[in-house]
Amino acid sequence: MTGTSAFSRDSDLTGLWSGEYWYGAGAPVPFSAHIVDNLGTITGTTLEPNTFAHPGLIELSADISGTRGELSVRFNKLYHPAPGVHRDPIVYSGTVDSQFTMIDGDWRFQNGFSGRFVLVRVSRGAAAVEDKSAVVLETRY
Repeated sequence: MTGTSAFSRDSDLTGLWSGEYWYGAGAPVPFSAHIVDNLGTITGTTLEPNTFAHPGLIELSADISGTRGELSVRFNKLYHPAPGVHRDPIVYSGTVDSQFTMIDGDWRFQNGFSGRFVLVRVSRGAAAVEDKSAVVLETRY
């Protein structure tokens, strides 16, 4: 598809990601994300250690939803309900590297509180593997 802006499965964000986010100069907080990228529409979930909610919670999970451009991504993160967990959406905006293996950007609350985040791709997900094998089969015949 020369001359179009269509994306291949190699240029979407579907898969498992691992990274960190920062509160100002504080220690980084590790988190993972399972992202599904359906033609630029982003959905998924995140998981991270509990750093602010009820001390009885070990981990915090959240849903994400947003959009991807050619080399940009923007999504809202909304924590799942739990004791001491806020329900305000957090907006993540980042730049995707050209190999679609890293996202680097910023997160922000509506009140202006913000920080930085980085995600690195761990795997591409089953759909990408299926698409690649289909291409190999087509080229053999």
